[in-house]
Amino acid sequence: MANEIEQADEAVFVGLDLAWSLRNNTAGAVARWDATRQQADLVEWREQLGDNEAIIAWLGEMAGSQATALIAIDAPLVVPNCTGARPGEKLLSRVFRQYEAGAHPANRTNLGRYGQPPGDIRGETLAARLVSELNFRHDPLLEPRQPTRQFFECYPHPAMIVLFELATTLKYKRKLRSRPNDRYAEYALLQSHLLRLAEATPALVVPAELLSRPVSLLRGAALKHYEDLLDAIVCAYIALYYWWWGSAKVHIFGDLVDGYIVAPVTVQMLARLIPEKTE
Repeated sequence: MANEIEQADEAVFVGLDLAWSLRNNTAGAVARWDATRQQADLVEWREQLGDNEAIIAWLGEMAGSQATALIAIDAPLVVPNCTGARPGEKLLSRVFRQYEAGAHPANRTNLGRYGQPPGDIRGETLAARLVSELNFRHDPLLEPRQPTRQFFECYPHPAMIVLFELATTLKYKRKLRSRPNDRYAEYALLQSHLLRLAEATPALVVPAELLSRPVSLLRGAALKHYEDLLDAIVCAYIALYYWWWGSAKVHIFGDLVDGYIVAPVTVQMLARLIPEKTE
């Protein structure tokens, strides 16, 4: 089915690892589709994007007037609930808990503590500006390989379970304790998985020098910024992957009313989530 779809000649895919607080770091990565070579290349990245003004300016520069531009954002974009978890998070956690990739509960009470001003939900604020200032559409539903300017919420950990065929999440975010080198080994695994996306369908070519940094030599903010950048690259690939496969391999956990998360799923997961697709 997918090979029969008439695809856009040019497309840009942006991954945004958006911090909940303006005080914390946000990173971004941009991949550009090459229709002739039938692959995307990571062409731009920022390890430190700054405040909302800087992010909007950068996204405007990257997307411009591009007819097809898709942004995958790792941050809650629709949070109507004051407490607890959103329904989509609960469903995603039921599917991915066995892989240690459940979602953190997002609600206005928790997220509002990080807001500037207090109570502001940064993802919602940025989403509104993407619509009003950059002519993007907020919509988790996507038609594969069609011209579109839209954005959606994603979550890298469950995506990596599916994309990299992992048994459990990579523990590169874990604080070092009894084994001083285990976190760095997990970083090395993530780097190798990202490098092999050049052989995936769809393919994403990430510059080798970006994935060969000696992570064991990084400390403090430098290590955190690199972590954020790798997450942003994963988000950019989620955007590309969703654009290529559509609902055949990606599921929307939740909806635009109560909140949602877009994540790649296996055929087995999809069969459990949407039984009628296998009939």
